[in-house]
Amino acid sequence: MTPSEKKHRVPAVSRTALVLDALTAAGRPCGLAELTALTGAPKSSVLGICRALTEERLLTRGIDGTYAFGPRLYELASMARTQSQTVRRVGFTYPENEPFFLAECRRLGEEARARGIQVDIRCANRSAANQTNDIADFIDAGVDLILVEPVVSDGLVDVLSKAKAAHITVVAVGSSTAGADAVVATDNTKAGALAAGLIARVLGGKGTVALVDGIAITANADRMSGFLGVMAEYPNMRTVIGAPGALNEESGESAAREILKSGEAIDGIFAANDQIGLGIAKVLAEERKPVPIVAVDGARQAVEQILAGGPLIGSAAQDPQRLLSVALELGVALRSGSGRVQRAVFLPPQILDRNNAKDYETWG
Repeated sequence: MTPSEKKHRVPAVSRTALVLDALTAAGRPCGLAELTALTGAPKSSVLGICRALTEERLLTRGIDGTYAFGPRLYELASMARTQSQTVRRVGFTYPENEPFFLAECRRLGEEARARGIQVDIRCANRSAANQTNDIADFIDAGVDLILVEPVVSDGLVDVLSKAKAAHITVVAVGSSTAGADAVVATDNTKAGALAAGLIARVLGGKGTVALVDGIAITANADRMSGFLGVMAEYPNMRTVIGAPGALNEESGESAAREILKSGEAIDGIFAANDQIGLGIAKVLAEERKPVPIVAVDGARQAVEQILAGGPLIGSAAQDPQRLLSVALELGVALRSGSGRVQRAVFLPPQILDRNNAKDYETWG
């Protein structure tokens, strides 16, 4: 570097670049101490840079305190890669026609039109066999990129190995699945923790909470894990397993009836997603059982019920549009052959209740 070039360098910008380079080289989320060691910068400077980048959505901070690349970084990168587009055909398979997934489909359609990409979008109707067939069809059609919102986290390995053999990039969306090249999901452990914190506050730190899980994907398992982790901090609270849900309101209604039939005294309910929670709420309202429910997603119907006073009183909101946008951008980056790409991106959720839900931009 020439003396003239050094003269015009801004130290804060240079240190910011060091932090971003350190995260890139690590290829995974890093804590403050590790970033300090990797950059050689003062810990206070690294902390200030990480906080500033997090506020600007260039980084995200996980529940474990580690930092990872944020959604805005991928949005900016998409502009830089537009002229060297390497993805022309994309296949997307998703579990069922539920509002969250339909919001993802709409965003993919918008992104595809803007980029001149052909898309093949298919609903698996909650069937792993259907999803396997969808992916096989994408491979036969010679797509450049497959996006999969998995019906199950295990069970797609064989067909995804065929995609890899065909040199097709695969990005899992919303939940990880074995065999994918990368994953873009919400920090579901944090979502569960936020939901637990809310229901613990509402119940005054004591009572029994029923858990209604969803389908067998890592997103739901992480939500339950995050919820139980916070519950363990409250000695006067306990959790019981309610009937399992699927992804829709009907499964929530069935779960609610099973819980009521059990005769267990329940003070609160945590549902794996809003649609399950809305189904539970419908039955509780019919039975005049004023039991508070907290769920995950931040869907429009859930927000409306939160503002109306329940029974659904809170939701750990995630953003399906941003998930899909980041997944597509990550897939394009991987397809371009870039080696400096983070292969696991987890976007931060936010907890909604009647105090802040009115300011939330809903989807669905």
